[in-house]
Amino acid sequence: MTDSPTSDLRAAARELDDAGLCVVPIKADGTKAPSVRWTPYKATRSTSEEHDTWFSAERPAGIAVVYGSVSGNLELIEFEGLAVREGLLDQVTEIMEASGTRLSEAWAAITNGWVTESPSGGRHFRYRIEGGTVPGNTKLASRLAEPEEYTEEEKQRLRERPNSRILRVLIETRGEGGYGLVEPSGGPVHASGRPYVRLAGGPGTIPTLDAETAEAIRDACQVADKLPQPEAPKTAPRPAPPRLDGTLRPGDDFEARASWADILRGTFRPLHTRGRETYWGWADGVGGVKATTGKDEHDRLFVFATGSEFQSDVPYSKFGAYALMQHGGDHKAAARELARQGYGDRKLAAVGARAPSPSLAPAPPAGPAEDEDAPAAEQPVQEDTAREEGGFDYAGTFGLPDTVRTPYDYRVTAARGVEVLSTSGENWLRVTFAPLVITATFEDPEGDQYVELSWIDRSLGRPRRISRIVSRETAKRGRKLIESLGGAGLPAVEGDARAVEKWLAEFEASNVGRIPSEQLARWLGWQDDGTFVSSPEDGIKVDVPFEEQRGPARAHARKGTLDGWRDTVAQLAGYPVPRVAVAAALAAPLLKPLGLNSFTLDISSRSTKGKTTALQCALSVWADPSEHASAMSNWRTTLYAIEKRLNLVRGIVTVFDETMAVTDDTLIDEVLYQLPMNHGKARSGGAFGNMLPWETILLSSGERPALSFTTSQGAAARILGTTIAPFGEGGGPTAAAAREGVLANHAHAGPEFIRYILSGLAQPNGRELLKEHHRTLVDEFRGSGDMTSRRAPMVAALVLAETLACRTGLLPYEPLAYDVWRGLFTAHNPTDNRPDMALDVLREYVAGHAHELFSATRAALNEKPPYSGWLGVLSTKDGVTEVALLPERVRKILADAGYSLDAVVGSWVDAEYLKTLRSQRPAHLVPRRFDGVRAKCLAFTPKGLSFGDEEEAA
Repeated sequence: MTDSPTSDLRAAARELDDAGLCVVPIKADGTKAPSVRWTPYKATRSTSEEHDTWFSAERPAGIAVVYGSVSGNLELIEFEGLAVREGLLDQVTEIMEASGTRLSEAWAAITNGWVTESPSGGRHFRYRIEGGTVPGNTKLASRLAEPEEYTEEEKQRLRERPNSRILRVLIETRGEGGYGLVEPSGGPVHASGRPYVRLAGGPGTIPTLDAETAEAIRDACQVADKLPQPEAPKTAPRPAPPRLDGTLRPGDDFEARASWADILRGTFRPLHTRGRETYWGWADGVGGVKATTGKDEHDRLFVFATGSEFQSDVPYSKFGAYALMQHGGDHKAAARELARQGYGDRKLAAVGARAPSPSLAPAPPAGPAEDEDAPAAEQPVQEDTAREEGGFDYAGTFGLPDTVRTPYDYRVTAARGVEVLSTSGENWLRVTFAPLVITATFEDPEGDQYVELSWIDRSLGRPRRISRIVSRETAKRGRKLIESLGGAGLPAVEGDARAVEKWLAEFEASNVGRIPSEQLARWLGWQDDGTFVSSPEDGIKVDVPFEEQRGPARAHARKGTLDGWRDTVAQLAGYPVPRVAVAAALAAPLLKPLGLNSFTLDISSRSTKGKTTALQCALSVWADPSEHASAMSNWRTTLYAIEKRLNLVRGIVTVFDETMAVTDDTLIDEVLYQLPMNHGKARSGGAFGNMLPWETILLSSGERPALSFTTSQGAAARILGTTIAPFGEGGGPTAAAAREGVLANHAHAGPEFIRYILSGLAQPNGRELLKEHHRTLVDEFRGSGDMTSRRAPMVAALVLAETLACRTGLLPYEPLAYDVWRGLFTAHNPTDNRPDMALDVLREYVAGHAHELFSATRAALNEKPPYSGWLGVLSTKDGVTEVALLPERVRKILADAGYSLDAVVGSWVDAEYLKTLRSQRPAHLVPRRFDGVRAKCLAFTPKGLSFGDEEEAA
């Protein structure tokens, strides 16, 4: 879909500015140069006042966008008109589609976002970068100009300097410090006189990519580069003349017979073939196109990425690539090994030769078996074998089995770390600065694999073992591994990244069946295989994907005894609200078998009557509820942080305390809206943290009901809320005792309840029987109204959880009566409706605009009315201060917040929030006199809107 562009430059500037973009004016002389000194606008966005001056009707000009951080990390990729006509856009699109879901979806988002056609017929694509910086302007693909394309100036340059290269840029970027013209620029702005035309979207549809995806997009575009690169003897040795007997040398024979698939196996994998050209990506499937072969008649390898031993943008012959990968670039050693394998017609003795790596060396041609098995005269491995017999103590140092051994050509010592034998076999090269090994492998229920890396750290003056779990993908990417674990003290530097990843691969391959393999959980609660992980103490390794989740995960640890916890919660028997909170904690694992979405239980009141203690009692079912632990969270945070916290659990309760601590009311609104979807917000470009899943019951507390933070009419159906003080009047000692008890005894009840649920689900028709019990309760609490009907499944889940827990003796009291549940959630409740929420809005407004209330004191001081007029009047009688407000002012205040006065005023009267006079029509508009006039007002009772000392006392 294309946003309708405007031909008015001022309107276009407004559209771009609204999208967060910095714009500058362009001269109308065909030079495409800014008509102002534009350097300051690389760092500071231009203003609306400047736009009014630049784009007035009397000053025709073009318009351009400044790219980079000043426009919200915006980058442009431009395909020149020449590139489009020569099919490069189609070629790059094919490459993107062959590079996997991440790149193909990102490219689709780009090409369907904001797209402009340039006067030359080119295409301009834009995107924002998240989690990284925007590089400067970069030429991604070019080619030599054809003679018939030369301009007169270029012909003259060749006459003056015949060796000059005349280039045609095909694809380039505009990034940090760059700018580019946009629609509706046209006419004299461009030398051709043709305009810039919007083809798709607009500034409001720019996609956002993570930095890694953006880099992969640029790499894929570089594949289209057609400039010839000079060949170096080190990477592409020239073919030697044939021997006197006419036979080929081993390297030339290998060049003719070997395939790139065999040479690159283990490092690259083929993604797509277009004509003779093949595009390659990393063997582990991460990222997009990283290399290409078959671009010309020489069939060279060009690598565009920097994460391998190959130099970028340097041509490699097959022999040059093999020599680099198998022999560290030693061409003599490579030729000797190829001759031993049968390449070339002369067989050399295998003196000092090492066996080729089966994963990378090309398959040798058929030949005599004795050549394959001939023993070497020199055996560097013998020295290593001797060391291995009394070698490194993997069992004592890392707890590995005694059978674990060091791979061939490596040695491990406490003093020097890991070392590898040089290709000459004469010396040892350091790989790491301390012993580094794989101590365990893992697979999670989704089939993703991970490894535990352990090393010895001496940064504190004494040796200690450090372990970290990383994905197998990361372990195979040396630079990414060092970047991820460098802060944890990984004993390696980036320059040895390739050697580190190869060492880890060799170590694991040499110890298959010896390194322990375990199950891994990436979250707490229900796993994809039907098991349930309550705590990291359950015997299953828990390694969460986000650093912020580690503290809350560790807080799910047991303390005290189950009997001690039962004795504590027995004190809650006479307090329905804390009991409901405990029931919610037990109901969380029932969501999955019952097929219910996540929902919220909100406990709010204007008093300090144990709201936090009630939440601590609930949280103690699964975790440590103390303030110093991380299981109990606070609303003073960000949306992404809340999503990460929710993402930790699938069937365990989550707690957020103190709604009044929130810094932005819309945060709670977004959470209440997103929670029942069971996943977080979508983030463009496949960014890490995209649509994080969860399954939980969210417990919230605060002085304001959670519903008062949202104007959504349907929010009440997704929330169970109560404004009853949890421990009522005189319950302080019970609350204190309960808090002390759950701090000493916690995280026992949840696992015990899960064992009961799993045993029930394992019975014939167990799941269906559980659902049938729930359906019966839903019918019990459905009620006659739409709201109670929509809430009934949530109430029924809580009732079911408490009933089952009481039946098993886990809860030491009788279940709450159904009428108590109805009174709390299915009958009229102030948090169900708009009236209390609207009154909260009005209370906040009056508190912030007290100077607009007329009073006797203001009359005595002869104060003039405020600019906006009087809001209402304060009057005092018998020591009670009354607030009376003008109805039209109240109507506007509520309308601005999304409420209707007519919709709530009747409930205010019923709740005795307003004074009434039978003689008045309507009765709730009571006459009051102020500032010499008499007007009908909404006169609030102290229950509805108190003021002064009474408010402070409350």
